[in-house]
Amino acid sequence: MFNSSEVLIALEKALNTTQLYMVYQPIFNLRTQSISGFEALMRWNSPQMGMISPDIFITLLENTGNMFSIEDMVTNPPWDVAATWPDPILLSVNISALEFSDPLLPQRVKQNLAASGLPAHRCQIEVTETSPLCDSQIAAKNMTELKAMGVELALDDFGTGHANLNYLLKYPFDTLKIDKEFVAGIEPDTKSTKIVEGIISLAHNFGIEVLAEGVETQSQLERLTQIGCDKIQGFHISPPVMAEDIPALLLQHNR
Repeated sequence: MFNSSEVLIALEKALNTTQLYMVYQPIFNLRTQSISGFEALMRWNSPQMGMISPDIFITLLENTGNMFSIEDMVTNPPWDVAATWPDPILLSVNISALEFSDPLLPQRVKQNLAASGLPAHRCQIEVTETSPLCDSQIAAKNMTELKAMGVELALDDFGTGHANLNYLLKYPFDTLKIDKEFVAGIEPDTKSTKIVEGIISLAHNFGIEVLAEGVETQSQLERLTQIGCDKIQGFHISPPVMAEDIPALLLQHNR
């Protein structure tokens, strides 16, 4: 087993090499019955340690305060990849709560979009729930600036992380992502179903869309459709794929 410092040293050496790369998981719109976007997810295949989960290495980076931006970590940034997709396919990118306390975040996003040619309305920033939004004033300002640019905002893992109902009052989210723990329990009819129904109803009252993560079966898809969920992600549609596999997926689902 490798310790934290060994993982961090190996990670620094992996930056901007083929060890670190992005995969893309489809976001499926239940209303249009088509793929409406892809979430970009980082992967690390270390020659010494094998595949290391982003839950491990991103959390380690956050704990040390050494948060690298995606474009500083991978050679083929997701904005460049997404710029080749047909309009209006959306790119969803994870930004940690730690990065949201950086006042330069909107400027960085703007530069990435400009350099890639991806329109702002086709970019969604997901706030990942590994740590709470520490400086809420800067975070709120950053979100306001990103929204003014046309970028959408999503809140990841709603219901299990640090996020609470207060976030809905403070921050201008467009999408709430329901954690897969709740989705796993919606068949048959259970408390999870009631929770998911409640989140959907609450979000829709705020004018916010709901995306359910971790959908693995047709019956889960049908139940989510029935209770008014807007979008889903999960292995039932597709696992995360390499960038070159995206055109075939769009051909299969978006006729």
